[in-house]
Amino acid sequence: MKTISLLLPFTHGVDMCALDHAMRLAKGCNAILVPLALIYVPEDGRTKGARLEHIQQTKDFLEAVKHKAARYDVPIERLEVFTSDVAQSIRVVASEMECEGILLFVGGDHGVLLLASEIKRLMEHVTCKLYVMRLSSNDGRSLKQVLRDRFSHWLLGRPGQRDELLQLQYWSESETLPPLEAGSIT
Repeated sequence: MKTISLLLPFTHGVDMCALDHAMRLAKGCNAILVPLALIYVPEDGRTKGARLEHIQQTKDFLEAVKHKAARYDVPIERLEVFTSDVAQSIRVVASEMECEGILLFVGGDHGVLLLASEIKRLMEHVTCKLYVMRLSSNDGRSLKQVLRDRFSHWLLGRPGQRDELLQLQYWSESETLPPLEAGSIT
């Protein structure tokens, strides 16, 4: 039986949640994960090459993948490519490595690990399976704010809701959550 490979391309923004999802998928498929760090180099001759911060981000990405893979016990084959055409380079590597598919992540209206424009270009010219995963986004809100927003409508329909809503608002403004009283929220 042939071992499958899944390509995980990256150009910017290391996202640990996306890496966890990629590891779980690779583990579930008994696949080799191929993290591909792409460093954009402008095609025109006026610039002096890749930006140092892009190179550092790709190193951080590859190191994070290495640690996550060890934790999940997922085999990896790390690659780094300098390119002026990200989408084309992803397609070429996927073909040369005989990857089963390419893992793509989106969150809200933006790309995760890749720019939305790069994801769009990959989707326009499909050469292998694309696994597109949507990550939940809380729009930069804290957990306390998300909880307050989610439960405020529910609390409005209950007796004593005003006091509980005020308590939730207090939680969102304080550093720590107060201890729950027995039967306060059922």
